Amino acid sequence: MAEKVKKLNLQRDYKNYLYFIDGSGNVCQKAKSGEGDSKVLVQGAVDRDNRFLYFIDKDGDIARSPRGSRSKNAA
Repeated sequence: MAEKVKKLNLQRDYKNYLYFIDGSGNVCQKAKSGEGDSKVLVQGAVDRDNRFLYFIDKDGDIARSPRGSRSKNAA
């Protein structure tokens, strides 16, 4: 289950842009056409922890979910 980390209420345009959180914790948008650079919308929005997967949820907020871990006993 995901937990909200930061409330942003980000308004998004999914027809034209992709939204993501980069390695530095910035919320960015990039044109779907692949042309041009990504634009930072929120600088330093979150401090990332590698044990979690960070994403922008349906409400436009930042949420995180624990990453799947592989056990040593799995075949």
